[in-house]
This record gives sequence, C-alpha cells and structure tokens, in this order.
Amino acid sequence: MSSHLYKRFVRLAAKWPHDKYKSADRDLAVFMSDEIERVFRVERDQLPPDATLCLKQILMNTHRLNYPHSYKSGVFGLNLQRLREANSEEGRKTLGLLKQRKSLVDLFFKPK
Repeated sequence: MSSHLYKRFVRLAAKWPHDKYKSADRDLAVFMSDEIERVFRVERDQLPPDATLCLKQILMNTHRLNYPHSYKSGVFGLNLQRLREANSEEGRKTLGLLKQRKSLVDLFFKPK
C-alpha cells in the first residue's frame, strides 16, 4: 500500500511545473519532490487517505477553475510579470532579500 501511494505522489510531483524565475532551492517542484521523499522515509503510516486527491486537485487547478476571479494585480498593485521579476533571484538581490555570502576577509575586517 505504501509503495503504491509513494508512486502516485512521485508521478504527481513529476507533473508539477518548474518555475524558471527561481533557483532550485526555492522552486516548489523541487520542494515537493524532497518533501515526498522525507515523508515516505520518516512518516510512513501518518499520511491521510485522501492526500493524493488533494495534491491532484491543486495540480489540476480544480478550485481555481471552480472559483474564478478577476484580479489583475497582487497585494502591491503589481501585475504578474512584475511580481515574477520581483520574486526572481535578481529581484530578491535588488531588494536585499538574499543572504549575502561573506568572504573570509569580510569576516575578519568588518566595515564600519
């Protein structure tokens, strides 16, 4: 039973689209695959019976199609393209949201 569920989850995760605007450590498709591996490795018997159905409904946009909306911008008033640009690696770097890797020299000689 567990191997059957694992295969179903892996197939659904493989269909998940990769986000070209994000690096692999921020991509939801990669996170889903890693999370499936973790859950089936550690928490084998704790999965709800309809978990694959829930993931399938999200993947197929069931609720988005059943409850459409006419929103054209996000919370900041930006359209989808601008939100993608702001959430990309370059946009996050511009906004100061990326962790800056410090060199060995920076660790010893902090700027004042």
